[in-house]
Amino acid sequence: MTKTLIRYLIPRIALLAAATVFNGALAQEAKDPVLARLSNGETITEADLTQYLGRRIDLKPVARNVSGVLTVVQEMALARTLALEGASQGVPRRKERGEDRFDDVYAHAIFKSMSPVCEAPKDEAAARAFYDSNPKAFTAPTTVRLSRIMVPAGTTVEGEPAGIWLMNQVQAIGAGAQKFDDAATKAEQVYKLEVQGDLGWVALNAENQILRALASANQGDIVGPVKDGEFVYLFQIVAKRPSQIVPWKDVSAVAAQHAVRYCQEQGRADVQQRMFQKYGVQVDEEAVRGIFDTK
Repeated sequence: MTKTLIRYLIPRIALLAAATVFNGALAQEAKDPVLARLSNGETITEADLTQYLGRRIDLKPVARNVSGVLTVVQEMALARTLALEGASQGVPRRKERGEDRFDDVYAHAIFKSMSPVCEAPKDEAAARAFYDSNPKAFTAPTTVRLSRIMVPAGTTVEGEPAGIWLMNQVQAIGAGAQKFDDAATKAEQVYKLEVQGDLGWVALNAENQILRALASANQGDIVGPVKDGEFVYLFQIVAKRPSQIVPWKDVSAVAAQHAVRYCQEQGRADVQQRMFQKYGVQVDEEAVRGIFDTK
């Protein structure tokens, strides 16, 4: 069996440990890591993230790992840049929200003013014309039949640290001494809150380190162990379907709705790109990883 191995994510060096060497500003940053910066000197810190998640409880399940926190930080950065953009245009804010740097309501109003009006094609002929001229809108992402093992990073399994135990499972599977499902059954004795083993077909339509590794792996590959957030993972690619354009006959009934959704997705991506470029947004992925490395 072909095996793809990903080494542990390298923990960033905590600035706090070097407080005696660096100046007071850097020591303060170690206590409250900067996760993103704007060209005007503003920052988004871990404390900002915690406060934001305190009111956006819908995002708390997302922010359980590195990729999820990166998504939330990007959303915060977009909200902040939209607020700055609105202020530059003289758009008034409600007085009671004036001190909120990440005012989602105000940001959404500015976002709507910058976004395209997305209307459904008026008939089937127009929908077909959209289909023919926008193949990306109807391209199914690479999908894999995926099996997964996940265990909390700080736990032990059969007397071994999680990462070492998973590496031993890779070696045992490669030697034919056990199957992936056998290891999943063992992991289930340690962590039962989520599915261990077969996850079914999974679309690889997001961008993060793990999904990129899965997309580049082949059928039969084992990917991992890899630490992401509070867990260490091991994956097996049971089967793989490459990305492809969905035939018109399979999407004709929903093409109009899909055209609207695609327009909205592209509009959001365009606004974010413009705002991040104008206000010089830089998200620090290593600092985000550091949130989990120090737990």
